[in-house]
Amino acid sequence: MTEPKTIYCPRCGRKVAVWDGRSSMNISVNCKKCRKRVVYHVDTGTTELKKIVAPLFSDEEFVNM
Repeated sequence: MTEPKTIYCPRCGRKVAVWDGRSSMNISVNCKKCRKRVVYHVDTGTTELKKIVAPLFSDEEFVNM
């Protein structure tokens, strides 16, 4: 087991998540400051930025269906 690691957004430097050191799945979270998706690859230890995909329905449309 490895040490826990704090994950920061590579664009703005904001703290976005903490990896517990045990999980083998990639960590995928949204940065609230620059509105990008931050993906931390556990196997390589690298982070990358992706665009946030918009939902198909807004909350109001989904409730009214």
